[in-house]
Amino acid sequence: MEANVFINLFAYNQWANRRVWDCVMQLSEAQFDQPNDYSIGSIHIQTAHQMGVEHWWFQFLKTGELRFVTEADCENRATIRSKWDETEVLIREYVAHLTPAELIRTVKPPFWTADQPPIPVYEALFQVAHHSTDHRAQTLAALHRVGGATTPQDYLFYHFDRAGAAWTND
Repeated sequence: MEANVFINLFAYNQWANRRVWDCVMQLSEAQFDQPNDYSIGSIHIQTAHQMGVEHWWFQFLKTGELRFVTEADCENRATIRSKWDETEVLIREYVAHLTPAELIRTVKPPFWTADQPPIPVYEALFQVAHHSTDHRAQTLAALHRVGGATTPQDYLFYHFDRAGAAWTND
């Protein structure tokens, strides 16, 4: 397995996160905090959760220690963005130094139960990326429900942006 697969996967993930975040920043405070009965709650809670999971997974993969984000890290958009900026740096640094040995190293977060087996790092990385895609999709649906702007998050749009190609939202 090649490390550049994950470098590219998380470059795309950060591109997509920022596109959705740009939509989130256009909301009023009421829209940002509006309750949502699907998934885990408001857009505020969705974005804080997504960022928090990215943060703890990469912190755990890098150090073996669990460090969860705090309520203070998620109090408002400014604190979420600040913590997410730190998390993006953590992610970029981690994936830039991936080795074949690291990708197959097995990990098991300490809160997993005894019957939940360890997974290789490469599977943990896929989990984080897919988890973020899932929550971005939920956030985009919530943005639409509260009357906010939305954006595509398809990988091909990321690819076209990198290539400088023109594209539409079709």
